Amino acid sequence: MANKHPRPASKFLIRAAIDFYGKTKFGKKAKLSGGEAFRYIKPPYIVVANHASFADVGGLIMSMYPKCASFVISVTQMANWPSAIKSMGVLPKKQFTVDTSLIRDIKYILGKGRPVVIYPEAKLSVVGRPNPVKPAIAKLVKLLKVPLVTVRFNGNYLYRPRWADSARKVPVHMNVKLAVSSEELDTITPQQIYQRIVADLDYDDYAYQLENNIEIEDDRLVEGLENILYKCPECGEEFAMTAHGNELRCGKCGAAVTQNKLGQLVGGKFDKVTDWYDWQTKCVREEVSAPDYRFEGRFRAEKLVGKKYADMGDATIVHDADGITATFAGNSVFYKAGVFYTLSFNNDYVYLPAPDAVYRFKKQDNVGCTTKLNIAVEQQSLLLEEHK
Repeated sequence: MANKHPRPASKFLIRAAIDFYGKTKFGKKAKLSGGEAFRYIKPPYIVVANHASFADVGGLIMSMYPKCASFVISVTQMANWPSAIKSMGVLPKKQFTVDTSLIRDIKYILGKGRPVVIYPEAKLSVVGRPNPVKPAIAKLVKLLKVPLVTVRFNGNYLYRPRWADSARKVPVHMNVKLAVSSEELDTITPQQIYQRIVADLDYDDYAYQLENNIEIEDDRLVEGLENILYKCPECGEEFAMTAHGNELRCGKCGAAVTQNKLGQLVGGKFDKVTDWYDWQTKCVREEVSAPDYRFEGRFRAEKLVGKKYADMGDATIVHDADGITATFAGNSVFYKAGVFYTLSFNNDYVYLPAPDAVYRFKKQDNVGCTTKLNIAVEQQSLLLEEHK
């Protein structure tokens, strides 16, 4: 008979992971500080943390030990992780969906006197600032009736931005805070909990880098950033940006900027990555607001089957005023506008959960198209909320 309960994290495996990954890999580049407060907080409790790279996973594991937490993770990650990691107490979940069985599993782990870690952004930060956090996390904390600990990482995104293929040597600082104590659980409201979470997890890693004079030595400073900054500020062309070394260049008009060791952009309209991204967001919002808005992209569909993704053939994703339609192998999956407030994506893939499966769609053209689709979904959701 299958085990009806999740397996708590193994202290032996956690210790082994710290010795191997923490000391030999993570610890060599990320100079971690600020996690000492965990020594004085007694479990069970819920941890909510910002999520800008997988350094925050390593940072929490190392700082919380010998308290071994269970991490809520996406089922898409389960497909990529070794069997040993799957035995370390993780609690899998489909992103951006309601999962009552997950609540049952969290209660079980808390009942064992263990902490549980949740990343309320549900995906990696796009530009070193918070992704949207939904108020539902506060309702969950209130329901679970255990103290809440918030952890804000600074430098986590700089350590390895989502678009980069390697880590950089940077100081990573943890701000650990008992956000809701045992004494407050009966009187605090979900709205108050939500306000504390949003305030405690607010950060800007590029501002942190500049304020702390953190110089990053890397001969490929911006390679991969063209996947996030996909629109040329000079000529307005989309998906024509290229990156080499520390230079971003438009393939259409030739306009170029460089990034210095302090993360600042030099030689263009924007001196901050975040300002460039905000400008792109404004442009997409204007597009989405138009009645004839339509995004269409070519992808390759894959379906998560067991531990692997099975190829499902060529696919087309269309996003318009009605929502998202993914068509592949004679099938069509539709998501009504507003169903998603954000998307799970990376440089190459968009992930879409369905009632009976998880699909991922690999882009076949247009570097940066996954980022634009994510922005469009977020802005459409915001517009719908504003018009209610």
